[in-house]
Amino acid sequence: MNTVTEPTFKNLILAFDVGGTQIKAAAVQNGRVLAGTIGHYDARSGESADAVIAHFGDIAADLAAKAGPDAGTIRGIGLAFPGPFDYPNGISLIRGLGKFESLYGLNVGALLTEAIRGDARLAPRLAADCRIVFENDAALFGLGEAGYGEARGAGRTVCLTLGTGLGSCFLEDGALIKQRADVPDNGWLYAAPYRDGIADDFLSRRGFLRLAAELGHDADGLDVRDFAEAAAGGDGAAKQLFAAFGKRMAAILAGPLLRFRPERIVLGGQISKSGSLFAPVFEAELAGAGLAADVRVSPDTLASTFKGIYDLSR
Repeated sequence: MNTVTEPTFKNLILAFDVGGTQIKAAAVQNGRVLAGTIGHYDARSGESADAVIAHFGDIAADLAAKAGPDAGTIRGIGLAFPGPFDYPNGISLIRGLGKFESLYGLNVGALLTEAIRGDARLAPRLAADCRIVFENDAALFGLGEAGYGEARGAGRTVCLTLGTGLGSCFLEDGALIKQRADVPDNGWLYAAPYRDGIADDFLSRRGFLRLAAELGHDADGLDVRDFAEAAAGGDGAAKQLFAAFGKRMAAILAGPLLRFRPERIVLGGQISKSGSLFAPVFEAELAGAGLAADVRVSPDTLASTFKGIYDLSR
């Protein structure tokens, strides 16, 4: 009788979603986030370069321990890192932003490689060709959605993350497009001009609260979640606020989106958790502007980011 045996080769990747105050991390194996490994760690972004690198090494060791020895060899470590950052070369360009100042101008990739290769907790688990890679968080979210989520199987796709700021990436057949005539530089829409500012000022948490104030809401002490709960409870004014946010999204983004003409747009980030309240309006407004795109909301931004890190790192 023929028997089927499981493959012994396992792709184990350690994934970091690095923020200024918190680092979310997990081990990912064969495209699956290992639930028992997901952790939230203080970023310690105000410490010295040596301390930050050592902290990253400690997180990596913690993830490897959680995954356990049966998870196999660590084949890569990937970090979604805030910018500005020279992602291909692993060099931090962050300065004047109150986070990771000590890493400015340093080759974080080389420093972290040296640290983990010399760590007795990690060295025996590392593949000979284990590499460390960096990328923008919105791009990694997009890669995760293209490989495993709402963008899977789509041709031209734009992924947007709506939260503290506006993140974005452009993909074609699952590959990132960063430099092309129909794509903004690096695939970033945050700097698109609008009124007296840029898209990031309006399509973000602060932009949502600004819109709330414009429409006469008393937003003092409130957050997006509070308005979402009110809308879910039947508050007509709160519903109109989210509809207005969807219209504003289309007004700001229709131009650059029309140049690329995505067939699908996927929304992620904290604000997208209320996507059912504004995504249909956003889609309808884009259609009115001449772009028939299927707008979808990711069910789990963090999981998609981890999976995007996996695809980039393996």
